Amino acid sequence: MSWITVLWSMLASTSLTFALLHLFLWAKGIKPWANFSFAVAAVAAAVITGMELMAMRTTSIEQMAFILRWSHLPILVLWVAIVCFVRCYFDAGRAWLAWTVVVLRVLALTLSLTTGQNLFFDEITGLKQITVWGDETVSLPLGLLNPWYFVGPLSALVLAAFVVDAAFTMWRGGTDTGHRRAVIFSASITIFLLTAVGHTALVNAGIIDSPYIGGLSFMPILLAMSYELSCDMLHSAQLSQRLQAREAELRISKQRMRLAASAAELRLWEWDIVHDHIWSTDKTLTLYGISEPQKISFGSLLSIIYDEDREQVRLAVEKSMMGNGNFESEYRLKMPDGQIHWFHSRGRIEFSDDNQPLRMLGVSIDITRRKHAELEVQQQRNELTHLSRVTLLGELSGSLAHELNQPLTAILSNAQAVQRFLSRDVVDLAEVRDILNDIVAENRRAGDIIHRLRLLLKRCEIEHLPVDLNKVVRDVLKLLHSDLVNNNIAVSVDLDQQLTAVIGDRVQLQQVLLNLIMNACEAMSYTVAGQRRLFVRTQLTCNNSAQVSVVDQGPGIPTENLENIFEPFFTTKLHGMGLGLPICRTIITAHGGQLWATNKNDRGAVFHLTLPLYSGENA
Repeated sequence: MSWITVLWSMLASTSLTFALLHLFLWAKGIKPWANFSFAVAAVAAAVITGMELMAMRTTSIEQMAFILRWSHLPILVLWVAIVCFVRCYFDAGRAWLAWTVVVLRVLALTLSLTTGQNLFFDEITGLKQITVWGDETVSLPLGLLNPWYFVGPLSALVLAAFVVDAAFTMWRGGTDTGHRRAVIFSASITIFLLTAVGHTALVNAGIIDSPYIGGLSFMPILLAMSYELSCDMLHSAQLSQRLQAREAELRISKQRMRLAASAAELRLWEWDIVHDHIWSTDKTLTLYGISEPQKISFGSLLSIIYDEDREQVRLAVEKSMMGNGNFESEYRLKMPDGQIHWFHSRGRIEFSDDNQPLRMLGVSIDITRRKHAELEVQQQRNELTHLSRVTLLGELSGSLAHELNQPLTAILSNAQAVQRFLSRDVVDLAEVRDILNDIVAENRRAGDIIHRLRLLLKRCEIEHLPVDLNKVVRDVLKLLHSDLVNNNIAVSVDLDQQLTAVIGDRVQLQQVLLNLIMNACEAMSYTVAGQRRLFVRTQLTCNNSAQVSVVDQGPGIPTENLENIFEPFFTTKLHGMGLGLPICRTIITAHGGQLWATNKNDRGAVFHLTLPLYSGENA
């Protein structure tokens, strides 16, 4: 078999092999149109190679004319396929140049079918036998050239311009891959066009004696595509390995996140606001108190929230939608087993470009155990606070007995006086009426004292209500009136009449002031009787809060003990337990205020406490 036949058959087979490979990639959806275009180009190149071999082996002028006439059909397909490949693979190339190439190649095919024997020759007059590379003999056409022959090379030049323009566009993209592809493909396609068309023109013109090499000149494009395909496959393999590694890391991260969320009893959730659908990592939906899987909307979630918490959750969501998108709330849910669970939820809303809420992403945690612990601590604190009040009042028992003895003695004296008036023959009813009014007044006075004692001794739930702080000060001073008198302590009171109410529990605030004033009285026990003065002042601070100051004329507090006095069981008293001031600070802190102590410049100590003012929203 002739080596030319073997070589050209191998060239055609190579082109068809690449065509099948790229058809496979096209079927896999890997750059589908670019691979399909290249597959079509490779098939067209294989057909051209086969027609070249047939032309070189023919001995008939008519057969040579037929082959050369119809060779422009696969050339048209090849040109169009190259244009489509460049547009799809490079994503570049001017559209008007692409259409010009197609129009010129269609014109070339039309002229090949309608003028002369083909576009190359107006008339083939004979066949020339030449010997190439030793003893191989091939046929070449001889004749008159077709005057429209220039349309073919012109289409090749326009196609080369289209490819070079697309290469410059890809080069300007700036990436290393873009630079490499721009150079490799533009160079290989341009070499193919110049070699195939230029060589064919020289052969047909009789300037050189050589077989047609269109199929051979297509090989650089196949080699370039093979190189790029290998690079792409290698890159794809690397990406696949990286993807597998990332997926493994992602699985591990998800497992860690699930483990951490499970350990912390966290539930991640997402609320699709547009479609009103809530998704949660809690597959059983026990987060929402639902035992059966079902679609959860915001309305259905609100319906299962505890009645007392429902409105504040709704308001918190509305506030986040109207504000910066941050959401936070605590609420209770009734579980399927009938138990009440506390949840703390935090989330953030994602907004669209026109500031419309799209979705809320967040996390919820079951804080039931924490709430139970807080409740137990609160109950213990209440017990300790009540015990402190009882102990405090025990220390005042003598003064309180004296305070009650005064109205009771007055009532007894007035009652005896009435009895004496009634034993007379003539009774002065007006005087009796005055005595009875005195009895009623003293009885009310005793009743007020007993009422205040009952409030202080009573164990009850804490109530945060608006409280007149000035009235609290006056009530405590009335309760301590006898004790202050017995200890020869003069009291100066300066109450800010512009002071508005604070939010708090009246009994606990009375307990704090009672403790502070009794401590002040005890601090002045060694002060000269005429110098024992107590100052109680209320005022509005610059921070928009109410402040109460209790000032004594005692020896003051050692500087190193100013903070220690608020620590549990720390005391400077001989028989003290060290719980009074720590309890007072705990009460004030629970009210959102502060309690601290300072020393006066001359003598004595000052205890300050601040409380937030009632704003109408705290109650």
